[in-house]
Amino acid sequence: MDRRFSLAARSVRVQIPDQLPTLFAPQKAVMTPNIRASIDDDDDAAPPERRLTMLALQLAVLEKAASRLGTLGFIWATVVLLGGFAITLGQTDFWCITILLLVEGARILGRSHELEWQHEATGRATVSCAAGRLFHWLQLLSASACAALSLLRLVHQHYGGSPEARINRRSALDIFYGLALAEALLFLVEKALWQWRVGHRRLLERVAGECHLATACGAVAVRRFFYDSYSRCLNGSIFDGLHMDLVSYADDLLTAGSHDEQRLGASILVALVESDRFADATLRKIGTSATTVERLIEMLSWKNASEKDVRRSAAVVVFSLTGRKLNALRVTGIPGAIESVASLLYADLDEHNLLGLSILNKLARDHDNCDKIGKSRGLLDKIISYSSIANGPATDMRRNLKAVKQSLRVVKRLASTTGTTGKLLRRELADIVFTVSNIREVLQQHGEDDDGKDLSELHLLAIEVLTSLAMDEETREMIGGTGGVVSLLVAMFLPAGKDAAAAPDRQKNAVRVEAGEALAMLALDSRTNCGAIVAACGGGVERLVEALGDPVITIGAARILRNLCTYAGDELQVALRGVTACATKVLRNIMVEKTKLLNISLGLAAQMLWFMQPGELRASLAAAGVTDAALARTLVLVLREYSRPSMVLPRIRLYTLELAIALMRSDARFVTLFVELGMEADLRRVAETTSGLECFNVFSGSVGLSRRAVSVCSLVDSAMELMMKRG
Repeated sequence: MDRRFSLAARSVRVQIPDQLPTLFAPQKAVMTPNIRASIDDDDDAAPPERRLTMLALQLAVLEKAASRLGTLGFIWATVVLLGGFAITLGQTDFWCITILLLVEGARILGRSHELEWQHEATGRATVSCAAGRLFHWLQLLSASACAALSLLRLVHQHYGGSPEARINRRSALDIFYGLALAEALLFLVEKALWQWRVGHRRLLERVAGECHLATACGAVAVRRFFYDSYSRCLNGSIFDGLHMDLVSYADDLLTAGSHDEQRLGASILVALVESDRFADATLRKIGTSATTVERLIEMLSWKNASEKDVRRSAAVVVFSLTGRKLNALRVTGIPGAIESVASLLYADLDEHNLLGLSILNKLARDHDNCDKIGKSRGLLDKIISYSSIANGPATDMRRNLKAVKQSLRVVKRLASTTGTTGKLLRRELADIVFTVSNIREVLQQHGEDDDGKDLSELHLLAIEVLTSLAMDEETREMIGGTGGVVSLLVAMFLPAGKDAAAAPDRQKNAVRVEAGEALAMLALDSRTNCGAIVAACGGGVERLVEALGDPVITIGAARILRNLCTYAGDELQVALRGVTACATKVLRNIMVEKTKLLNISLGLAAQMLWFMQPGELRASLAAAGVTDAALARTLVLVLREYSRPSMVLPRIRLYTLELAIALMRSDARFVTLFVELGMEADLRRVAETTSGLECFNVFSGSVGLSRRAVSVCSLVDSAMELMMKRG
């Protein structure tokens, strides 16, 4: 299995409701760890190209040995034979020596040019290929002729001349012919090894296949790598080529090569980063080469039609590179990097557009990168333009689905950015007139089977964007004022008819949970949105009360009801009267539940009491099987358990105090119970440990937004006052 860039949709990961991240609780700033991927056994083994460099080393040893013997033979012939025995040499040996020297010179000439032509032949030049083969056969014929002639003279041993002259001359000729024969045989062994490994065993093709370079361009790259490795071993130390690897070779081609060489370098890198086996090591090497990263970023902006494949390869490598935080920072540290990535969004090819959005999505994981993306001129508008889903035929919608999904992923990251940067980005995104309307189009889409699964993920992303944007007060009003958005969210949160009767689905459940988060956020401190939510629910809250019995959305429903009761205003008091129907369930939750459900149940109960008539509280407690004393004791225990503000439940003490105050104002018996249980000491402890954590309704990371009108300290004062008055 490889890592080839896929345009297929990723599956949705659904968490149970109590563990879903929420903007209603603060999050500690956590640096994205640059975790080094685990290295399997294959990474410890030598890479496939090591076999090529080893073969190059072996061939170079044979070639250099043959060359040294040839040099020694040439010196022996010119100094000893032709210099010392020129007059006494027989005519046959004189011409044999001359022919051997000429043939050997021809072989050396052919060898010096063969690699050059073979290297050039790795491209598309037919002439270069023919010339390379010509020099190849010239060397083979030369070496064969040298071997045959030398062997013939060594076997013949008739060198002529007087007995005195033959004594030393014969030994000299034997040495020369022996050297010539050894040189020719070494060269023929080298050619045989080359033909066996490269031709018969097809080593280059096998290495190319293992490195995912089996394409025509990849095969050229591997062959060229082998020739360059062999050339380095010949021209320098025999070990020079042994240190070569495909990644470094591709880096060299990218940074110092011609246009065609840059194409080869890009094809090598994209094949390696798409491989499970070589991706990690390749990305580590690329990430430490500033010049390579700069060239890859530059390639992203190439716009010539003939360069689209190189541009795509560079985009895939950058996409993989930005998967690591440190590498992503190196990418964005290059001047103009964001603009180069953005240029992919303006390309005419869908794949380039998707790669550009995917790279931006990875870059947006870093806070500083989000700031750079926001400041890039016109980039936010372009990203939003891809979130428009076609309303035409289903085929058009499916074609746009992937681009819409990637666009929403980027927007989601930008909208959820924390701190001042996030506030500015949310405002800029909301100011783009197509943002909310495009999201509304996404929410209006419906599908079945595979399309339905993809649409569920789209719906989830779209709602998450709305939830994040709604953190801004003005944007919250604007979203609620966009026709159909609230009603669509209510329909997803509380499906009716066929959708309600459908079998449980994890993806749709995730959508329902997030729709509840969005509705609760929209209802926060907004009378207008509260009215829109009540209207979308049929003019009352009965459907929301009923939803409290659904374990998937019970927290969301309770949070919406609590915000409606708190912020709806006087004009919706009659419509909200139905909230008292859930009193029994809410009281039971307070007695038996923990963490988030307990927290929101306390908050809902505190607001619900204001809608109860005299005597209703007593009846609800009886129906729930809860005594006054048990309820009072539970609230005191909550205050004691949360003796300090909680990061997970930042408002649990506040909600507990609100409920205690409402109970004491509703029934004087609770004043006596709280006094007997020693709540005064707990209230003083709460006052002494109050922090800013409890002063906000919403959090952007660890930054509080939407400050509460009533503080914890004022609630403590109110509770103490009630206990002193009626105690």
